[in-house]
Amino acid sequence: MHLAEYLFRRIHELGVRSIFGVPGDYSLNCLDYIAPCGLNWVGNVNELNGGYAADGYARIKGIGVVMTTLGVGELSAINALAGSCAEHVPVIHIVGYPSTAVQEKRLAVHHTLGDGDFGRFAKMSAQISSAVVILKDKSYATKLIDETILECCRSSKPVYIGFPMDLVQAEVDPSPLEYPLGFEEPSPNPIADEGYAVDLILGRIRAAQNPVIIVDSLAGKLQSLNTTRLFVQSSGFPCFITPMAKGIIDESLINFRGLYAGKVSEPTVFEQVQSSDLILEVGPRPTDLNSAGFKTDLPHIETIKFERDRIQMQFYGILGLGMNGVLERLSNVLDKERSGSVSTASTSPHRLSATPDIHRTVSPSSNSPKQSVDGDEFMDFEGNFADKSQPLTQDWIWQRMSSWLEEDDIISADLGTSAFGTLWSRYPRGAVPLVQFLWSSIGYAVGAAVGAAIAAREDEKQSQGAQRRRTICFTGDGSLQMTAQEVSTMVRYKLGIIMFVVCNEGYTIERLVHGMDEEYNDIQPWDYKLLPAVFQAAPNTARTYAVRTRAELNMLLDDPSFGPADHYDDKNPPPLRLVELYMDKYDAPESLHGTVDSILK
Repeated sequence: MHLAEYLFRRIHELGVRSIFGVPGDYSLNCLDYIAPCGLNWVGNVNELNGGYAADGYARIKGIGVVMTTLGVGELSAINALAGSCAEHVPVIHIVGYPSTAVQEKRLAVHHTLGDGDFGRFAKMSAQISSAVVILKDKSYATKLIDETILECCRSSKPVYIGFPMDLVQAEVDPSPLEYPLGFEEPSPNPIADEGYAVDLILGRIRAAQNPVIIVDSLAGKLQSLNTTRLFVQSSGFPCFITPMAKGIIDESLINFRGLYAGKVSEPTVFEQVQSSDLILEVGPRPTDLNSAGFKTDLPHIETIKFERDRIQMQFYGILGLGMNGVLERLSNVLDKERSGSVSTASTSPHRLSATPDIHRTVSPSSNSPKQSVDGDEFMDFEGNFADKSQPLTQDWIWQRMSSWLEEDDIISADLGTSAFGTLWSRYPRGAVPLVQFLWSSIGYAVGAAVGAAIAAREDEKQSQGAQRRRTICFTGDGSLQMTAQEVSTMVRYKLGIIMFVVCNEGYTIERLVHGMDEEYNDIQPWDYKLLPAVFQAAPNTARTYAVRTRAELNMLLDDPSFGPADHYDDKNPPPLRLVELYMDKYDAPESLHGTVDSILK
């Protein structure tokens, strides 16, 4: 078997069906093996967008792949891959290299600095990758490929595989493919006693009068996602999420109480957390935007932190145990106690049952009264009469969007008003956010939406009869101008993405930080509605809209031909829908104001 075929068959084994990137002369002969191995090549407009697409794909499918050429291609993708590293997203980066003979002779070939150093760029990628390998000969190539892929899955971070042109057709032994790659988690510390840890934690829970759960971003990784969800449901304790944990917990659960980010939280959420006497923190990862400038105001409350490879308990130090086994045991005990099958004489009944959700902020229902715009007034989604010419505002629009979202939606949002607006809105069951809350590279949402939409379409084809998932992109005008070329890929592959562009004359999030009226926070306005025409969208495959008032947005969102996923099928695929939302350039969600104020202070 040729070495390139071996690589792509291993990738196919992971469940990957699409590879993103831009072709380059050092990778062209390798691309020929993609289709025969049951994979699809998704050509992006540039490598940066290809990296974003692979990241978005990985967040839906579990792992993604991007392919570039040496130097000019890989460096264009490195920003996206750094984001994947920061956000713990597993992406395999395959880089086409000149032949091994060219490298050995240190020839001054194109796409290099002309100094014969072919490992220079791999050293750059080593800073953002959990493994870097440049294949040198066929002897150990298959072993190196397997080990690098396994490391990508274990670390949940990018890895780098340099693939020389002359090794593409190198003949290798295919027999390792007979054995699927094993992804066993490292065994827990044999000295530590899992049962002892569970007893300790149960003792602290039973001594508490008001325990709560806070779920953070690392609880959503593949290795811990299911146990985290089981623990939240089985315990019945009031559960809160951080902004980066959005999408991990089903927000329709009776014990889900909202998003916690220190004093930026809704007042009732802040009060509930502050009044607790025990915090069970799952997958903690404190970052500035995730914790409102690290001002969570919790040091006075006893906290047990469940991390992937250890558990931290006040007064007991660090237990060398992975959280999965401990959470699973805790879930079993707490579930039995809640159901009454285990004596709970030493526990308070109100702590081990799901308490009424009295503090919950309920998002407007999709069954709320519809508007009538025949006269000068309309009834908005909250059932209030208002002037139909009322302009869009940030705090109004994100509540309205929350009521419009459907189960299992994929919501890609750029950092800024879009991310802070959507994250603080209530999500329906199964909705998944794609937001770079740590790396915060604006323009990410457009490319990520492409990768996610392709992943969702693959899943639909694999599971016949599965409900169609919508991919929705919220981006600002400044963010879109970073990566607008990727709308071409949406058109090319007929992805049916719904894109909302917040048109507010520039970088609003930067205005709040510094320079409210400075020219450097302004941008040149574009007519975004013309993008599908620029990219030659076929007739009836794209629709564009300009929305300036609440009445106009209500009419659009209530139009059955616009949004509902069940309105479309394979014979009638959804078109690209691009909506301009015109808003005041100084307006921003309250959550963004609060976060910026917390960080600056």
